[in-house]
Amino acid sequence: MMSLPAIVGLALGASGFAAFSGKNRTKPLGRRLLYFFGGFVGTIVVLLAVNFAIYAANQ
Repeated sequence: MMSLPAIVGLALGASGFAAFSGKNRTKPLGRRLLYFFGGFVGTIVVLLAVNFAIYAANQ
C-alpha cells in the first residue's frame, strides 16, 4: 500500500510530465493546464482504486 502523499506526488509528477513535455509543448497554456488537471484527477482515481484493492485483498 502507498501513503496518500506518495499517491499525490506520483499523480502530480505524471500529470506534469504528460502536460508540459513533448508534443504538448506547442499547445496553448490553457489547454496544457486542462491536460494537467485532467491527468491529475485521473491518476489520483486510478492509484486510489489500486490502493484500496490491495487493502481489500489483504483483509
